[in-house]
Amino acid sequence: MSKKNIEKISLLIERIKDWNSLNDDELFQLIKEFEKMPRLEVSGFYNDLFNDAKLVENLLAIYDNHCDKTKLVVLLISSIGNMIQRYHIPETKAIYEFMLKNTYRKNVGAYVALFLPRLISFKTYNSKWKYIMDIKMMSPKKVAESAFESLIDLYMDSIPVEYKVVASDYFKNKAQKSNNEYGKQYYLDLASKIR
Repeated sequence: MSKKNIEKISLLIERIKDWNSLNDDELFQLIKEFEKMPRLEVSGFYNDLFNDAKLVENLLAIYDNHCDKTKLVVLLISSIGNMIQRYHIPETKAIYEFMLKNTYRKNVGAYVALFLPRLISFKTYNSKWKYIMDIKMMSPKKVAESAFESLIDLYMDSIPVEYKVVASDYFKNKAQKSNNEYGKQYYLDLASKIR
């Protein structure tokens, strides 16, 4: 399985290096296919493939030339975000700025929220907690709420006092809306952890 994937990833990376020669539809299909790869189950075999500065440069260049194409941008965010999170590609200023440019973008920001708060540079982000609290209102709603919930869980011990009630109320509200006991309990437990 891994050998076949290595060949497939290598081929996709080669095509990405030549992205300029593709039309918009071909480029979208290529990035759509590539984006699945860093999301596959993590394997040490893929480390060298994804730890490729030139690949990241190409993905960011594609963004610079097609930043108006929402669906393509979402795929680029997911690709780069997963390469950082799962394959520990070095976080660069260019990657951080790419994420920042899209933080509040309609139908894109929720995907950024899955990765941006886990970047090292995010520690110095000016309105870190205002941003985290804004995530739950982004679209698409399901992605935004999932990102918000996992971040609150991750940063549970450092929620500033002024946001604790809002965060706690959010989970109590989710518990009320939940249609199964497990979900209800899960949200109530999270709400009660926020002190």
